[in-house]
Parts: sequence; structure tokens; C-alpha cells
Amino acid sequence: MPVRGSLPGVPVVAALTVVASLTLAGCLAAGPGAPGQSASAGAPTPTPVTAPVASLEDAAARAIATDPRFAGATEVQPGSIGLTKWWTGEALDSGAYMIEITLGWGDCPAGCISHHTWTFEVAADGGVTPKGESGDPTPTSQ
Repeated sequence: MPVRGSLPGVPVVAALTVVASLTLAGCLAAGPGAPGQSASAGAPTPTPVTAPVASLEDAAARAIATDPRFAGATEVQPGSIGLTKWWTGEALDSGAYMIEITLGWGDCPAGCISHHTWTFEVAADGGVTPKGESGDPTPTSQ
């Protein structure tokens, strides 16, 4: 027999759970700035996250992450053939790294007819600074 005031086929506990959830969601949606609250009360303060660069590979990963076209770039190794995205780098005396990322296209199994290279300095604290670019104009489909 249904409890008075309940929905047919819905147990009372389930109905109360839905009502409590909706009430709580409404309170949370009001958040800071709701009547009687200051905008900064309980609001987290964003803190920039810095992480030191641990290696040349780590520096390259940070430079690669700056542009989706660089995704999948690999370090050039002796005997590398057919690469279309690659990087080289070196450690600097300052503790930073210089990273060059190259995209190649046009018969890459034979060494790529066209190339475009971007150069980045990756600071010891992880900051990435573009230093320049050179080469053939990049195709729009890259």
C-alpha cells in the first residue's frame, strides 16, 4: 500500500533522496556571492604550479605540448628514417634547454622535401619561450 503523498511505484526513500539531492544542488549552485556571502569567502585562490624540468626529454615534452601539430614528435636518433615530426635539443649552461621541433612533409621516407622548424627555450622552472622559427611555409593540413 503506497504511503500517503508518495508517487505511485516510487519508494519513499528514493523520492526523499531525489528531493534532498536537488535541494543540495541548488545550495551549491548559489555558491559564493549568494546573499549574505562575500565573493571571496571560502573560494580557493589559484596558485601557479611550477615543476622543475628534470631532463632533456621533459623539456621537449613541454615544448611539444605548446602546439597540437607537434603531437607525436620523437627525438631524432642515429639512423632515423621517415620521420615527419622530430625534435632535437641541448642543455644550456643556465639550466635551461634549447629545443628544436621540426615538421617535415613531401616524400619523408626519402628525407622530406620540405621542413619547418620551431625553436624553444625551456627554463629550468618549466616555462617555455618561443625563440623563432624557420623553413618552408607550413601546409594548412599539417
